[in-house]
Amino acid sequence: MKKLVLITGIILLACTVTSAVFASPTYAENQSPNTQSSQNPTDSNQQIYIIKECNGKIAVYKKGDFAPFMTTDTMTANLPKSDVLNLKNGIEVTGDAQLQKALEDFCS
Repeated sequence: MKKLVLITGIILLACTVTSAVFASPTYAENQSPNTQSSQNPTDSNQQIYIIKECNGKIAVYKKGDFAPFMTTDTMTANLPKSDVLNLKNGIEVTGDAQLQKALEDFCS
């Protein structure tokens, strides 16, 4: 029984580490000069983000920008069809906490 618990713990730890390595966001280094750098605050003064598919991966845009603010290593081909369709249309989230939760849902 102890071996089973130990093996399960090791597997969970390996999955967590693997997920963190492969799903870590990569910030876009080269933004287009046409990219708007102004924020689009809501009433609570939080940034609005759009999560979309870009070159087969999940990318995050600041609302109104044309270049990704951040991209992940998560391939959209590995997601359910309904998620891929939602990403093609764009998923709007408000604030950093909601963005982080949405990315964790897609990238885990």
